Order: sequence, then structure tokens, then C-alpha cells
Amino acid sequence: MPQKPINPNSLYLDDPRLRMSIAGRVLVRSISYISYVVIFVATFTFLFSGIHFLVWTGLFLMLFMLDLLVHHGEGDTPFSELPVSGARVNLTSVTAPSAFSMIERTLDRSLITRKDFFLELARRLLESAAIVEGLRRLDVKPEDFKTKLESLFHEPPSPNAVPVAAPGAVAEIETLLVAAFAEALSAGHEFITPPDLFSALTKVNDDAMDRLFNLFSIAPGDLERALIFGSFSKRGWFRRLPHALGGFGIGARHEVKHRIMNRAWTARPTPLLDKYGIDFTDRARDAQVGFLIGHDAEYERLVETLARPIDPNALLIGEPGIGKEAIINHLALALVKDDVPKGLFDRRLVGLQLQNLVAGAPPEELEARLKTIVEEIFTAGNIILYIPDIHNLVRTSGTAYLSAADALMPVIMANNFPIVGSTYPREFHQLIEPRSDFAGIFDEIPVNEITEEEAEKVLTYESILLEEESDITISFGAIKRAVFLAKKYMRDKFLPASAEELLKSALVDAERRGEKALGPDQVTVVAEEKVNVPMHEAEGDEAEKLLHMEQLIHERLVDQEEAVKAVADAIREYRSGLTRKGGPIASFLFVGPTGVGKTELAKILAELQFGSQKMMIRFDMTEYQDKQSFYRFIGSPDGSVRGALTDAVLAKPYSLVLLDEFEKAFPDILNLFLQVLDDGRLTDNLSRTVDFTNTIIIATSNAHSDIINEALSKGETMADIADYVKARLTDVFKPELLNRFSRTIIFKNLAPDDLSKIVALNLQELVGMMKDRGIYLSFTPEALHEIAKLGYDPAFGARPLRRVIDEKVRAPLSEAILGKKVMKGNRVRLVYENDKFDFVSE
Repeated sequence: MPQKPINPNSLYLDDPRLRMSIAGRVLVRSISYISYVVIFVATFTFLFSGIHFLVWTGLFLMLFMLDLLVHHGEGDTPFSELPVSGARVNLTSVTAPSAFSMIERTLDRSLITRKDFFLELARRLLESAAIVEGLRRLDVKPEDFKTKLESLFHEPPSPNAVPVAAPGAVAEIETLLVAAFAEALSAGHEFITPPDLFSALTKVNDDAMDRLFNLFSIAPGDLERALIFGSFSKRGWFRRLPHALGGFGIGARHEVKHRIMNRAWTARPTPLLDKYGIDFTDRARDAQVGFLIGHDAEYERLVETLARPIDPNALLIGEPGIGKEAIINHLALALVKDDVPKGLFDRRLVGLQLQNLVAGAPPEELEARLKTIVEEIFTAGNIILYIPDIHNLVRTSGTAYLSAADALMPVIMANNFPIVGSTYPREFHQLIEPRSDFAGIFDEIPVNEITEEEAEKVLTYESILLEEESDITISFGAIKRAVFLAKKYMRDKFLPASAEELLKSALVDAERRGEKALGPDQVTVVAEEKVNVPMHEAEGDEAEKLLHMEQLIHERLVDQEEAVKAVADAIREYRSGLTRKGGPIASFLFVGPTGVGKTELAKILAELQFGSQKMMIRFDMTEYQDKQSFYRFIGSPDGSVRGALTDAVLAKPYSLVLLDEFEKAFPDILNLFLQVLDDGRLTDNLSRTVDFTNTIIIATSNAHSDIINEALSKGETMADIADYVKARLTDVFKPELLNRFSRTIIFKNLAPDDLSKIVALNLQELVGMMKDRGIYLSFTPEALHEIAKLGYDPAFGARPLRRVIDEKVRAPLSEAILGKKVMKGNRVRLVYENDKFDFVSE
């Protein structure tokens, strides 16, 4: 959740205990322990002494002891009380006693053993149950980790090992605490704790520690998030997991107590507003809402807007489930805790439910309701009004909503009290943005999707509660895999909702199987079932298929060796994890005459890699040749026209995009693909980022077909003119666009012998259909040769072939079936004799 920014340069370490000798530190600790014992004994001695003065002294000492007990384990200054900027912060003051004690004792032992300070600290930290639990959640066996740690102690020290006996030791400890400070702040702690020290060990640039963490593939961010599990682990009979964890609740909730009064006792009740609204501050006070990870910039901007004296109105704009209400919930929690600017103290955050307000109310009654609600808000004087789906107020349909708009619009535009609205990008562009008078009173705040790291942290907290309900242990690897796969393949929803849905589905699957632990492999299996996409590492038969991909393609495509090799290589690189970061999986420009297999290869590739030809998104670019069609392609600026390309890729982020006759597209569309082919991203008209990194893009082109046809008519082949055609492509496409394709491939024209093979491939589909009906169809070589001859055209390749098969084979066969000349169980052969085709029973 948002934290106060602290300048790292303002952090320093100054503690005389670290500069003492070992004996000095032991003496200080001994005096400290003896002092506590003396105070404890003196307290009870004085209380029961019967001497008035000593009894009061005993009471004072008891209060002192109670204060120590209440704040046991805390440092001097919690993070929440640190200055925002300017003043320097001594790291000792924000370090929990348990963490500082570990540093002290580790320093002592390192001075004695002359071993690496950080290795000694790691060894001591592994005594913590929370850290051991964190390692388990990373699928690391603590015993193996400890064994490797011990083996490092017996190796010669590395050149940059911390020389603890030197004066520079304090500087190294300061580096550790600065890193631990950042870890604690990110984890939402109030002090630097032992788990923060362990997490910081990944960032201290120590060779031994780097080797240790790399051996177990422990990334710095992963360790920080996995240690959250340890913070809420069960210890004996004392269960540290609260009923409601930062807004994630479990079990039944009691009725929330409603409070309306501020501390100055100037507020007034709002009964009708309470009836048709939700008091978020009540829910935050009951710890039901308020959890927020990410959205720091949006939240800070919202608070700044509401705190200003003029136009304190904000409009949150974001897709469903992206986190708008999470920001509102956190604002409610901040209001309850007074963690807001002074101008927002004692405010109530109330959401007005428009659908409940207008339900079943005639215009007169609705107007009366709204008038009363507005009067209540004015009288109370401490209301921040939240209106979800505020675009409904400016719709041009719906009598009830029009009546609500008539009554509320003047109030909203009067700026008499703070208002927060929420809407979606499409509705904002279509309904609100055209109303400049209405839109102008709001500070527009776009709400973006949280990062994968933030989503992992959200799911870690939620997993703690899911484990309570399911009694299944969820590893951090499962969480990380759920976030990664949801981000990559399930773009119909945003993080963290998409990852949460996947994780819960995997949990249900684990429950059904009777398993007691959920790991990353189970999440992958469930994700593959959801989107029908291979996500696991290829092995066994699947690896063999990838190695022989060319043969599989050639079962359905004749020749075109260069193109087949190029697409097979692209698939192998992708499944091996060797594709470049950014950009699509691969992008190809297929150039050649019509009917030579460009589109057919795309269909085969869609089926082999993406599971079905339905995963191919196909566009005929002759339909997108003007400015208006450009808006149909990516959406109009006002949101009234949806984008054909952007919506299709959002719906199928893992797919093949086929752009037929690419050269005929509007120039702005060609420019658009400069970014798509380079970065793999495209921002649509609604400011949504469309991800193309899991697509293969194939553009086909008949560019310079006149040159190609002239050469073919002269008896030349495509192989003869391939280099010349490639060089002339700059007449049609910009060089920077051509350079962004993975490969530009010139398809060869088909020789007459190739046509016979293509005829056989095309007729196999018909053979299969007949076999399903119990009719066994075959063909003589003469028949195949004649069909190939009739279907061949140098200018159109194999394109006329389908028409010939329909005319010479399908049509006569259908007549024979209907005339009962060919029946179920028959074996029929197509022959070519005496210049005509005929079906002969065998």
C-alpha cells in the first residue's frame, strides 16, 4: 500500500554498540538484563511495602513495565511516524530489537570465527520459523539450504567477503540495514524485522550469498513476497492469522456499527443517504476493506484532488476489475486512521448506489429522494460522495436516470462538497468527454493495471486466507505461475482478478484430487485446460514433434521449403524459451503469386501451434483502405466504434494474426505495425494496451504481381526472380517496416508435378468425409493427373483447383449418392477414361 516516501540518502547508522569490543557489548547486554530484573523485583517489593511513597513508586514502575510489555518487540520509531522528507533517520531507531540483537551477536561471532558476516547472519536467521516457512513456500527445502550454507563456511573467503574486524564493518552493516529498510517498507512493516534482514541479504553484493541464492533460484523480489507466508504462520496454540487480513475476510461478519459523528460534534445524521448508500468508512473501521497494493500514483493523486479547496472532484477511469473500488476502500481506511491531509479529517466516504435509488421510483418521488439526500449532505458537512458508474447520469436513455441526472447535475457542478466518480474508458469517451461542462469539474485519474510483482503480493495475502478455508498449502511458485500465465494468456480480465481466478480454479482441482499442496505444475495444467494452449516444457513425444515440425507441415503443404523451415524454427525457439523479449513470437511477410500456399501455411501453423484454425485472426486488408476503415481497425477516438484488431487480440491474446494482401492497407495502418512488430504492444482508442507478444503475425502480399505474372508467363520461376522482387518491395513498403519482420519469404510458383501432390492432399478431405458415411473412395493416377492439369494456371497457382474438384468430383458424386448409385458399404474409384471422369464400383 502507499507509503511515505523516504530519501535513501537520509538514512544512516549510528550506534555505539557496533563500535564496541565484544566484551563491551556483552557488558552492555548484561547490565540491561540485570536492570530489568532489578526493576521487576523493585516493583513488587514497593507495591507491597505498605509505605505510601514506595507504593506510588511501585505503581509508576508497574506502568513502566506494562508499557515495555505493550511495545515489546518494537523499535524506537515506527515507519508511520517518520518525517516525510528532510530530517535524517538513524536506522537503529527503526530496527526491531530482535533484528538488532541478531546483528550484534552475528558481529561478535564473526569476529571470533573470522568468517563472512553475511553467512553468519544467514545461519542465525535460519533459526526463525517465519524464514524457514518462507523458504518452503519457494519450494526450497530448508535442510538443503542449511547444508549448502554450512559448506560455504569451509570454503576460502571470497575477495569481497566482509572484513568484520576492519573499521569498515559498520559501513557494511549500514548497507544491509538500508536494503532491509526498503524491504520492510515494501512489506508494510513498521520496523525492520529479521525476515527483512534475510530478504536484504539478496541485495548486499556478497559473493557467497549470491552463490547461495542463485543455487536455489531465489530471486530478491520472490523472497520478499514468500516471507509474507512466514509472517502469518501458526505457532503452537497461538494463531497469528487474523479474521480479516487487509480487506480479505474469512468467515461470517458481524453487523457493522454505524458512526456519523465527527470529533467536533458538528456532523448530522444522514438517514436517507445511509439507506441508498454504502458507508465505506464504517466498513474500513470494521477492518472489512482497505487493502491496497499498487495504484500508488492514482491514490496519491486522488487524495491531493480531494484535499484542495477548489474543484475537489475526481473521476477514476478504468476497466472493470482493475482496482477502482480498491482505491476507494483504501481511502476510507486512511480517513478512519487520519492518514490524510488535515482538510480531510473526520470525513465520511459514502457511495451512492444509483440503481437502488432509481428502482421503482416515479419521477416525483425520485426528485424528492435526491433533494433530501443533497440536503443531508449539506447539513452533515463531512461527506465525500462516491458515485460509481457516474456515466449513467449523462446517458440519453432511461427515464429514471434522466430524472436523477436533472437533480444531481446542478449539485455536482456547484462544487459544494467533494465528489468521486468512477467510469469505464469507453463510457468516458462516449458519454462524459463530449459533455465538457460536466467533465471539466473532475480531475481525470486513469487507473492502470497493477504490475505482476504487485499481483503476486496480493495473491500471497489472499492465499493465506484460501489455505484457512481449503486446508491446502499453496506454494509461492503456484502464485507466481498463476500471475505469469494469467498476464500472458488470460487478457479478458486484468491483474490481479485474472490470476486470482486461475489460482482458485487450480485450488478446486487440487481439492477434487485430494491433494494437500498446490504447486506451479498443477496451475499450469489448469491454465492449459482453460485456454487450450501448450504452456509446459516440451518433452517426450511433443519434443519429437517439434524437432520434426517440417515433416508435419509437409503432410498438408507441398514444397515452399524456405517458408516451412522459417515457421518451424520460430515455433521451436518459442517453445524453448529463446524468443526475444518484446515483439511477437515471430512475424513473417509472405510474398508471391496467388494460390501458392501462403494462406494455407498460416492455417496449418494455427492448427499446429495454437490448437485450432479458430485461433487464427484473419483480416482482408482490402477492407481497410481509407481513414474510416482505420478507425474500424483500432477503434474510433470517441469509443463509438470498436476496434476489430484490438478487440480480437484482447479476446485471443495467444493466436495467429493473418493480414491478407497487406500492401493494400491504409498507410496509417502500415505505420501502426511499426510499433506492433517492434514492441509487441499497441494502445487502442480506449487507452488499453493490447499485447501482441504471444501472437505470430503473418502478412501476405501480392506486391508487384504484374512483374511476377510477366516473368511466369515467360517461363521464369519465382526462384529466378526472388531477389529482384525482394529488392523492389521498397516500392510498396517502407524499409523500416520490412526490417521489422522476422523474415521476408518469397513463395515459389507451383510446378505441374506439385499440383498432383496438392490434388491428392485436397482429395484426402473428401475421402475422410466419405469414410465417415461408410463409402470408400479412391482415385486412379490418370484421374489425379487430369484434375491437376485442369486446375493449374501459372498466374493463379492452385487457386482454380478447388473449383475443378467441386465440378469434376464433388458434384457428380453427390448426384450418384442421391440416385442410390453409390451407397453405404460401396467401394468407389474415380477414373478418367475416354476424356471424361466416371465413378466405378469395385
